[in-house]
Amino acid sequence: MSKKQPGFEEALKEMEGIVEQLEREDLSLSDALAHFERGVTLMRVCDSHLKSAEGKLRELTKGENGAFIEKLLGAGNGPFDEEGGADE
Repeated sequence: MSKKQPGFEEALKEMEGIVEQLEREDLSLSDALAHFERGVTLMRVCDSHLKSAEGKLRELTKGENGAFIEKLLGAGNGPFDEEGGADE
């Protein structure tokens, strides 16, 4: 049975720990390689989570005609007014 994929924050935290361990000079080559391989796996997990979130954001920011409305997050100039409701 395969292990459940970690969430974004969990994977990121584990990657931070791996970086700290890789920065140590007392790791054997085989341990460093194993840590690096795990880090690459976690990087792919984080990338998958980010791409999924981006897709959801794109769906949420489609205009009435189905066209994507591109806006910078936090810029305050998009399909939603300051109160969070839809512009009319």
